[in-house]
Amino acid sequence: KPITVLRDEKYGADVIEVFRRTRYIKGLRGASCSIRLKRGLLDAWKEPGDIMVLGFTADEPWRADDFRERNPDRPIWTPLIDRGLTKEDCKSMVERAGITLPFMYLQGYENANCIGCVKGGRGYFRAIREDYPAEFERLAQVESDIGPGAYILLHRSGPLKGQRFPLYELPPGKAMRNEALPSCGLFCET
Repeated sequence: KPITVLRDEKYGADVIEVFRRTRYIKGLRGASCSIRLKRGLLDAWKEPGDIMVLGFTADEPWRADDFRERNPDRPIWTPLIDRGLTKEDCKSMVERAGITLPFMYLQGYENANCIGCVKGGRGYFRAIREDYPAEFERLAQVESDIGPGAYILLHRSGPLKGQRFPLYELPPGKAMRNEALPSCGLFCET
């Protein structure tokens, strides 16, 4: 089948540029990078009657259900769920076909999201700070430039429970490359 490659031109396909220009990282509406670099791009390109093929695996049928609930007018097909294929099944199939797995999997990360995916937690960002200090710095800087409303991390306990804090204040601790993040599929939603 012919493949059409879509690439954002407005933001140079750069998540940091999206954050900088929109002054929004993530919130109840989802992640700004997904809104601008995925959803907006697809909405401009789609044709009436298109069926979206989504790579949700049998490990995550709730994502397909969630998508259908939020987008009742968009028909989707989930062949991996339909065939009962898990993420590990898919990775094995890719490797057996002689295709190299995405870089982040090869580095020991659980998902092939962008380096410094804004859906990560403390352990994930500690690993990013160790493994990719320049990318960590770029994200921490744009977060700082935008201000407290853009802080990614959240205090989970103690007297500050529920309050957000900047990446620059991430305390030392265990780095977790295999922290389970939501896969960054077509629609990264919180």
